[in-house]
This record gives sequence, structure tokens and C-alpha cells, in this order.
Amino acid sequence: MEEELQVEVKIISKEMVKPSLPPPSHPTTFTLSLLDQIFPLVPPVPLLLFYSAPTPQSVDINALKLSLSQSLDYFYPLSGRVHDESIISCNDEGVPFTETKVNCPLSVFLTSPQKQKSFTKFLPSPELIPLAIQINVFLCGGVVIGTYMLHKFLDANSSATFLSHWAALASNRLTDLVHPNFEATVNAFPPLPKIDQDFVPDLSMVPSTMQSDPSIMIKSFVFSQGSIRDLKAQATSERVPKPTRFEALAGFIWEQAFAAATHNLTTEVEHTELFFAVGMRHWLSPPLPKESMGNLFIPSVRATTDKSSRLQVMVEKIHLSLSNVQHKIATVYQGENRVDALLSDRKAEISSPIEFCEGQYRLTSLCNTSFKETDFGFGKPVRVVHDDGRQPLAMFRNLIILTDFTHPITGDGMVEACINLEEKDMTILESNPHFLAFASPL
Repeated sequence: MEEELQVEVKIISKEMVKPSLPPPSHPTTFTLSLLDQIFPLVPPVPLLLFYSAPTPQSVDINALKLSLSQSLDYFYPLSGRVHDESIISCNDEGVPFTETKVNCPLSVFLTSPQKQKSFTKFLPSPELIPLAIQINVFLCGGVVIGTYMLHKFLDANSSATFLSHWAALASNRLTDLVHPNFEATVNAFPPLPKIDQDFVPDLSMVPSTMQSDPSIMIKSFVFSQGSIRDLKAQATSERVPKPTRFEALAGFIWEQAFAAATHNLTTEVEHTELFFAVGMRHWLSPPLPKESMGNLFIPSVRATTDKSSRLQVMVEKIHLSLSNVQHKIATVYQGENRVDALLSDRKAEISSPIEFCEGQYRLTSLCNTSFKETDFGFGKPVRVVHDDGRQPLAMFRNLIILTDFTHPITGDGMVEACINLEEKDMTILESNPHFLAFASPL
């Protein structure tokens, strides 16, 4: 029987970090773009960056606080508070900043199979505020930077832009500074004076989705470059002669997760669906800068196929859905029709039931964001985690998150898949030899 991992996190200090420039160095309010106006106010998104610092003295907490304060001069809405669905009050209330000490070496924690349960200890309180930060220093000098960021006006790319900016200031890499662009998104998708609630998903109408679900199990698996290459070869078809890494991985995990579920279904399911997010910055005409802030993505692109489909067909469905939405972003979501088209699509999207249906899966890829490059002066993170260790909400059942992963010994680039399934489905998936031929448990 495995010895239980005992992780003690002692709080050293708590304070509010505010912009370094005194008011009124920036506007007192920030009006969100239409995309953010219609984005629901959901619980903040966790992020953990794990660093193996060379010495216990390599982490300067005061330097991190000072650089954060300077970064907030540019990202000033992050130190404000949400006023309503359209306005951020930029009142410089500040970012909660907590410093802690951890009673074990980072290597012991990272090699423990029970580590996921302790993730929550490295994170600040999950409040409905734009940003909260906790710096955790281990006995060896290793560091975990835990953040909660509000998805209301920060997508993954926006969050990565902020972290890159803060890290560049902290490590004095001023030539690497990329300042945020808040105006580009607002100009492309101007806010409406008042938002019709028909365009905003009301999660309170289905309270069960916002409750933790004890039946859900979270497991992480990694795919090597060789495994991805083999999957792409198997996914190749006449319709998709060159499947991308995303298409091959998404199709394979979808296929295998649904195959596991079919062993446990009590009712017949005739088809299965995969919903996935697609970024908009690159596909808009003209494209928006990478540093554009806001929720610049289509959250629920749908691929559907019947229950008997296998990898090639599933990849074809993903490829077709992806191609269609990219074309739509580049053509329909432009000019004067952009707002009307967006609102029409959003209304149709949220008119569908929010409750979970058997055979439905959701996937988000955070690969190719700059999280893994975030260097505060003590190296790049050895692990990036988008999980707070808490029991998942019911709304996150059958959720798959793809992230970049670096092998700790070889340094090879890999992809991590964090998969949320019902325990009975996960038990089948993680014992499936065909799945494990490509995916290694983490």
C-alpha cells in the first residue's frame, strides 16, 4: 500500500499588489468587448507552473512582487473588479498575493502518484476576481506559481500574454516584453449598450452542472512524438491526407473514451459528439495580434459521428468541422455583419440543453500557448497544470485538456492529455492495451 503523501504548505505572507503607477495613470473603467459581454461569469481558471530552481536562494519574492506591480501598469484591469457583464471597475483594488513555504522537495512531490490531490494547496482562494497569485517555495528551492484567472475576459492566450509580460520584467528580459492590446478586440467586436440575457448562458438554470460530481475521475496521460507520428499515420485517409497533431490526438482520445463508455451504457446511444474550441485571432480578416486580450475563440465547435465510427472517420469529422468554422471566421465574422452573425450563432448555441448527454465529449487544446516558456529568471517550468485538485464539477464530465509537456529527463516535447471521465469509464480506458500503446500514464 502506498504511503500517503503529506504536503504541508505554510503561509508566510498575504498582501494586495497594486499597479506601481499612482492613479489616474489609466482609465477607471474598462468596457468589455461583445465576446466578453456574452461570456458567462464562471469560476476562475486554475494554473500551476512548476519550477526546479537551482538553489533555495534563487527565488526573490520581493522581485516577483515588484515586477507584478509594474506589469499591472499595463494589465490594469487585472487589479480591478468585475462591475457587471460589461464593465471592469479599474479601481486598483489589487491582486491578492500569497507567499508560502512547502515542507518537502519538489522532486518528491512530482514523483508521487498522489500529487493531484495536493494541487489545491498551491493555489490562492478561488474568488470571482480577475487575478489571484500564490508563490510556493519548496525545501529544495523549487517553486510552484499558482494562479486563478477569471475567464470572463481572459482566454488562455490572454493569460499567457500576461504571464510572459510579468516574467520578462521579473527576469529583466526587457527585449522580450510584449504589451497587451485591449483595444483590438473591442474594435473588432464593439460592445453593446445592453446585453440581452438570451445571449448569455445561465448556468444557474441547471444547478447540478455547478456541483461537484464524485463519480468523475481525473487522469493524465502523455503522448510522445513517436506516438503522435504513428497516430497521424493511422488517421490518414483520402479526405484527410495530412491530419494535424490536434486532429489525430483529438480523434484518438474521442474514439477511445467513447469505446470505454459503451461498455457501461445502460441505454443505446446512436451517435457521439465532440465539442472543441477554436481560436479566432489568426483566422479573422484581418487577423488580430496575438497579444489581443479577451475571449477570442469559438467555444463549442461540434463534430458528430455515429457510434460505429473509428479513428479515420472521427478525424474526418473533426477536420471538416474545423475547416468550416475557420472559413466562417474569415468570411462571415467580418465587416458590419460580424456582430449579427456572432449573436445569431451564440443564441443557437445556448438554446441547446446544458445538461450532460451520453456520448458527448468536450476538448480544449492549450498547446502552442507560451505557458511552458514562462521564465521568471529561474528557468522554464518543468510542468504546467490546469487543475486545482478539487473534485470536478458535473459540467466538466468528459472534458479533455491538451497541453504541451516536456519530458523531465530527455527534454523531448510531448503532449499531455488531462482527461475527466466517470470512474467506471476511466477504469476501462486506463487498462485498454490499444490506448496504452500510444498513451503513457503520468
